Amino acid sequence: MPAIPELIAVRGEWVSLLIVAAVLTISTRTLSRLLALPRTELGDLFWNGGLAFVVFGRLVYVAIESSEALTDPLVLIRIQGGIEPLAGLAAVAAVLAWRTRNDRGSLLVWLAAATAGLAVTVVSYDIACVARDACGGTTAPAPLGFTMSGLSDTRLATPLIEAALLLLAAGALLSSQLDARRAAIALGGIAALTRVALTPLSVLGSDALGLESVAFAVLGVALLAVAWRVTAAEGGLVPPTEAAARSEAAP
Repeated sequence: MPAIPELIAVRGEWVSLLIVAAVLTISTRTLSRLLALPRTELGDLFWNGGLAFVVFGRLVYVAIESSEALTDPLVLIRIQGGIEPLAGLAAVAAVLAWRTRNDRGSLLVWLAAATAGLAVTVVSYDIACVARDACGGTTAPAPLGFTMSGLSDTRLATPLIEAALLLLAAGALLSSQLDARRAAIALGGIAALTRVALTPLSVLGSDALGLESVAFAVLGVALLAVAWRVTAAEGGLVPPTEAAARSEAAP
């Protein structure tokens, strides 16, 4: 894999975030149709959730790594340093809770929307690893491993593998008998578990396994359980306004 221009590599994380934002924006129309949700409200959820993920995840990461750097705005906006994903997910959960604060009956509806957005984010961010020169995972012999720029050994393109697996899972779920909203929740669970499963194939290898991996495993199992147990009628996956309209139209 050839080296990318230094000017782009230095700004790789920002380029990746812009790619994610663009893909989320483009996917809003399709997801609003699949999930039967207003496009503008879905777009607001993606915007507010994405902003909360980046800002809060970055603040927590900097606070953990070097709390004194919190007073340096240049450090905060230099996203190359990293974002704490669990903190970001907590921020998204807070946005979701605020969105449904006056209508708890629609929580699962918007949970499906949030998990669909997160799945799109993971796939697009993984594919954008090319922009930030970060597609390399653990070492592996050819042809499984590829030559990465600046490295003498061949490595697995772990982010691209994750993206491919999630795209296959999305296709399988959407072509199944599952309601699109339940499929979206299940895809969120699969994304969390895929992250855990591929962690030993990352650059740090098995050393990267820890509390974060446990948290993602619990989250993945919980989302799969929700998708498995609820039904469109019993689990509140039909929005209250839509359910009311159906009941009025019924003879």
